Amino acid sequence: MMIKEVRFLYVNSYKQLLIIFCLFATDSSIAVTQEFGCFIEPWKSVEISFPGNGILDAINVEQSQVIKKGQLLAQLDSGLEKANVNLRAAKAAMQDEIKGLTATLAFTQRMSKRLEKLYHKNSIPFSSYDEAKTEVLVTEQRLQTAKNNQRLAKLELKVSQQRLKRRSVKSPIDAVVMDIHKSVGEYIEDEPVLSLAQMNPLRVQVLLPLTFFGKIEKGMHGAIRAEAPMDAKVYVATVVIVDSGVDIASGTFAVQLKLDNSEAKLASGLKCSIKFSP
Repeated sequence: MMIKEVRFLYVNSYKQLLIIFCLFATDSSIAVTQEFGCFIEPWKSVEISFPGNGILDAINVEQSQVIKKGQLLAQLDSGLEKANVNLRAAKAAMQDEIKGLTATLAFTQRMSKRLEKLYHKNSIPFSSYDEAKTEVLVTEQRLQTAKNNQRLAKLELKVSQQRLKRRSVKSPIDAVVMDIHKSVGEYIEDEPVLSLAQMNPLRVQVLLPLTFFGKIEKGMHGAIRAEAPMDAKVYVATVVIVDSGVDIASGTFAVQLKLDNSEAKLASGLKCSIKFSP
């Protein structure tokens, strides 16, 4: 195979070196060697807001801070919700009524058995025996009601805990805090508080002319070179999306690539150039 040109490239691995080496091959059946302009952007951007309204009590991160998935970002005032959780927890933990009725049931059962023996010996009238049996049934029902009420109290505790949980927001992704829109003390109502951007991986967007439609496929690789002064290194990205539609006005179709940025060497918002390879 003839090599059109050889360039000294800084690459992350031997695998990337092989991919980039193929990008400059003259065999058109292997590579699309034409260079295209592209744009590097975050893999995902998220606007963080609260599911409820209230006064912003705390912001736990700073702008440009790198955060992890699940990290606490901000909280609304939650004094009322915390008090409600404590109240529900106390009710759910109460055992006095159940213990009292359990003891009462045991007593009425013993009494009913004694009266049953006396009734069979014709020592007491049926009404006394029937009254004792009825007392057992009533006590059983009262005990079951008390247990049901405790189960409901535990469910109400879970509801109040979820309401308290909704007074805080956590990051859904590993990301960077791009912007903080609100300040502590402001009243929040269906408004974004923070903007996050997932910087690893990065997304590379490129518009290709219609003549290349069908030549670019998912899984192909592209050699990415960022704009100056960050153009000293070539990165390898993988095609993840090829639009099935064509923009009539421009005669182009969009392609998206996934670019590893685990070393945080690239920033979003950069222009770049790309060459494709299978």
